[in-house]
Amino acid sequence: MVKTAVLMATYNGSQFIEKQLDSIRKQTLVPDYVLMRDDCSTDDTVEVVKNYIQKYNLSGWSIQRNASNLGWRLNFRQLMLDVVSYGVDYVFFSDQDDIWYLDKNERQVIVMEERQDIDLLSADIDIEVRSDRATVPDQFQFDEQQQVSPYPNILTYRTYRPGWTFCLRKIFSDIVVSSWKEGDQISHDNLTSIAAAMTDRAANMNVKVGSHIRYENNASGNKKYVFTIKSSKQKHIDGLYVFYRFYEVIAQVASYYRHDNSKILNEVSEFYKERYEVAHSNKVMENLFFVIFHLSYYENMNAVARDLIFSFKK
Repeated sequence: MVKTAVLMATYNGSQFIEKQLDSIRKQTLVPDYVLMRDDCSTDDTVEVVKNYIQKYNLSGWSIQRNASNLGWRLNFRQLMLDVVSYGVDYVFFSDQDDIWYLDKNERQVIVMEERQDIDLLSADIDIEVRSDRATVPDQFQFDEQQQVSPYPNILTYRTYRPGWTFCLRKIFSDIVVSSWKEGDQISHDNLTSIAAAMTDRAANMNVKVGSHIRYENNASGNKKYVFTIKSSKQKHIDGLYVFYRFYEVIAQVASYYRHDNSKILNEVSEFYKERYEVAHSNKVMENLFFVIFHLSYYENMNAVARDLIFSFKK
């Protein structure tokens, strides 16, 4: 019998979380566990969830309040650590304000059971815009002629679908989080999707499995690491550290699977480590020489320009 767990990070979601809880509770493949972590909400999110669990007598559902605010990235990391000890086969990420279609989990598990070569299966979504000022994220176009499309084997800090559409094989989730160090401000969806993509274990189910609601205040998960010429030197350095740790985890996952990409991934990881250390040294000439002698490793010319510009910042 297949067992599943849903991981939900919550924060100030009392106004809309019940609709998402409904869509999880009513799944045709009922989750065995729903683990929630609240990141020090200032509203009554925890009380709303506890009352919901009590109202429907939901065995296997729980919510914990963090001792301090972790931020959503580290909150999801903690949830992945929480589920390590659970005897489940598949793990689903959940946001607090999207709506799952009721056959979402069942459809994804059916594919995963048939395709043992897939460790991460995302899916398509509907987008519901609730504000004229809301932004709508671009969606990567998979081959819609196929029911299931493989992820491209491209090494970059991104995700091809929102994390709440992911179905992860539990063993894969455990492998990823075992290399994800405490304090590493990495997006869980970027990390898991690219780790799976670079080991040829990621695919997208070209079926819509839920509705993503866009408000005026929706923010990109990577906005923290978007830079302009006005950004501080410290923000530049912090961002490089995140990229270094991201690529190092990817390399470690590939090494675990003994994948052909392991060698190049280790080289890329070492490049990002040196790039971070040189930037942190705050020595202009050392930065300039590093850029010149490592041009072939840069993802694009924007990254080159960024390092050159920040070389002269104090």
